Amino acid sequence: MTWRPKPPPATDLSRARYSGWACCWCGTSLMRGGISAGIARGRIGAHVLDIEVYACGPKCPKRPRRPQPTPETDTRGDT
Repeated sequence: MTWRPKPPPATDLSRARYSGWACCWCGTSLMRGGISAGIARGRIGAHVLDIEVYACGPKCPKRPRRPQPTPETDTRGDT
């Protein structure tokens, strides 16, 4: 399974980002297309705000990067 960053919470998104008009990470217009970034989750009271959001691409400058394993968290070595 490949690592994929979680999108920002739905309650933190602007109207353009929530509506799929802009990248959920950097806010760049997606007029020319985008890729799915996953499901932004959120609630306000009883109202569920979950929605699929989009990113400008895998090279988006503000997209979270995969954390690099440290010696303390690396589970590939001998135990």
